[in-house]
Amino acid sequence: MGVLETRSRLVSFRLTQDELENLRVACLMLGARNVSDFARRAVLDLAEARAHPEAQLLDRFSALELRLAEIEMEVRHNGDMLRALLKNSVTESLEKAKVKGV
Repeated sequence: MGVLETRSRLVSFRLTQDELENLRVACLMLGARNVSDFARRAVLDLAEARAHPEAQLLDRFSALELRLAEIEMEVRHNGDMLRALLKNSVTESLEKAKVKGV
């Protein structure tokens, strides 16, 4: 918004006492001057994000790629552990068979 532009439009909505308290705490934590500035910025940020859905999709795809990489790493780790357990089991079975003279 330009320096000389004035805000002449009013938007209002009702809150419960708990909602208002939560909003005030959020304002303090984020350093907003007041509830109006905080609410204005939050609403305008949401509106801006909706104006650029491609960016939202890219963010979601990036998050999915990261999660898939984590899952792939877990699956590999579990596979390695399973192979090690099977190898130990086979080795123990062979040693027991030798002791019994089979």
